[in-house]
Amino acid sequence: MKYATLYRKWRPRRFGEVVGQEPVVRTLSRAIETGRVTHAYLFSGPRGTGKTSTAKVLAMGLNCAKGPTPEPDGTCESCRAIVNNSSLDVVEMDAASNRGIDEIRDLRDRVHLAPVAGRMKVYIIDEVHMLTAEAFNALLKMLEEPPEHLVFVLATTEKHKVLPTIISRCQSFDFRRPGVDTLREKLVEIAEAEEIETEPEALTVIAREGRGSFRDAEGLLDQLASFAEGPITAAMVRELLGSVGPEALLETTAAVHERRAADALRIVDRLSNEGKDLGQFAGELISHLRTLMLLPHAPEVALAEVGADERGPLEQQANAIPTAEVVRLIEALDGALGRIKRGGDPKLELELSFLKLTRDYTEPSVENLLSRLEELEQAVANGAVSPGAEHSPEPETTSPPSEAAGLGPVDEAELVEVPEDETLDGADDERQEIRGTQDIAIRWDRVIRDLKDRRPAVAAVYEGARLEAFDGAVLQLSFPEELAIYVKLAGEPKRLDPLQEVLAKHLGTSPRLEFRVADGASGDVAPVQEEPSRQATHRAEPGEHRADTPETRDIGGERSGLSGATEDTVAEGRAPGGTVDDGIIRDQREIFEMARERFGLFGQDRGS
Repeated sequence: MKYATLYRKWRPRRFGEVVGQEPVVRTLSRAIETGRVTHAYLFSGPRGTGKTSTAKVLAMGLNCAKGPTPEPDGTCESCRAIVNNSSLDVVEMDAASNRGIDEIRDLRDRVHLAPVAGRMKVYIIDEVHMLTAEAFNALLKMLEEPPEHLVFVLATTEKHKVLPTIISRCQSFDFRRPGVDTLREKLVEIAEAEEIETEPEALTVIAREGRGSFRDAEGLLDQLASFAEGPITAAMVRELLGSVGPEALLETTAAVHERRAADALRIVDRLSNEGKDLGQFAGELISHLRTLMLLPHAPEVALAEVGADERGPLEQQANAIPTAEVVRLIEALDGALGRIKRGGDPKLELELSFLKLTRDYTEPSVENLLSRLEELEQAVANGAVSPGAEHSPEPETTSPPSEAAGLGPVDEAELVEVPEDETLDGADDERQEIRGTQDIAIRWDRVIRDLKDRRPAVAAVYEGARLEAFDGAVLQLSFPEELAIYVKLAGEPKRLDPLQEVLAKHLGTSPRLEFRVADGASGDVAPVQEEPSRQATHRAEPGEHRADTPETRDIGGERSGLSGATEDTVAEGRAPGGTVDDGIIRDQREIFEMARERFGLFGQDRGS
């Protein structure tokens, strides 16, 4: 007779043999006993948890010669046919390979046929989530109006991919993943029945490797029974699986914790030369560290998957390594394992992780960099740090305040003897002016950006300007010599008024503006006269006005026709009428005197 694998041989034949799914078994048994079997069921859960086996037990119970019964005898002709997959009344269909609408249409044509030998016709559709959208719609029609002799059992490992309209027409059962203890008990039962000699520790390792799947664990036990010449030991299991064993995990953890980088790197190289799967080693190391993390806080959870001979070294290492350190190691190795799964070199990833952990090589935190950047921006906005100050080198020597202000060296003893109330007001004013210039320099780019958002054409004129000085009342701007034409444009009211509005928004005040042309050769700045239309409210200083106006220029080698008294009056900053020339016209006589001074020379020439 052909050999049958253990997972097929030990498939449940009645509800009492279904392990770890008590709620599902109880509900289905009561439904058969009371005659409340519905027309459609949906079994969902991880692979190897018994979904298809439970569906076949349900079909056996409905069609058993002694039934309907929750405990089919397994000896009648109907039960034997179902076990051997030869029953015409129980059809098992794989939706992964029959996922199209044509297969579902063929199924629709056959569902109305009466059962051949049994009471009910049962259709088991495995991996139902693989059906196409059209096939789902065709199946939905059958679920809405099924024949009385028909029962659908849909099985899936990904319930979230099944259409909600399908789920709503089925009774849904979620199959739970069994624990290591449950799997081990099942393996012990199989090993005793099949007369397979095993060590208790070996069965624990097999159950842990099964990862909640009866089929995987039973298949591994079957494979080991053929591999071992004698009793199955834990070392044999690890050798077959390519596992490194608990000794290597303890050694690696100790080396990384004690910052022994060379030892940790040698372990990686040794395992690589032995042909071990380094990706699997990283996963086992994370599981080992998880046990160390849980052991001080929840020992029953940590030791549930650990053999008795492994508990002593684990407890000793858990007491030696703080939990915070274990968490740090897990996070680093978890990132390395993710990169390995995405195609990274396992050996390189482990070496990088071990070096970072042992030598504290850490990457800069993005959160910390953003926080520092925000602090610097805030400091620059408040005027505490000027742009570029972070990168300027520190001076080798510190000069006294007087030298920094350009007043020359001063004896430190004299500085100490001067009281605070005798400090020169001029120095304070100078420092205040410097702070004001820095403040407007920081905000000037924002002013231009704001002006560009409001008036792009106006902002284009002032973009080439360079800020020279700002004392809180007067803002001096200079243009390079090639942009000298912009000086006249900048002083026009239609452009100056929008700039004043933006300055008032950012500075809280509207300063008086002065525009100049910078000498490209010497770097000096020459003042330029503003438009006559704005001279009443925005006039240059008296000295500057006298030096730059046409009235004071040489004409034919001689001065203009201003009288000596008038020139002296203007030079002293006073109007001809005796009033101070502060740029404000207070009397009509001032207008007359200004006209006489400007046009008197030409009147004399015409009269002569």
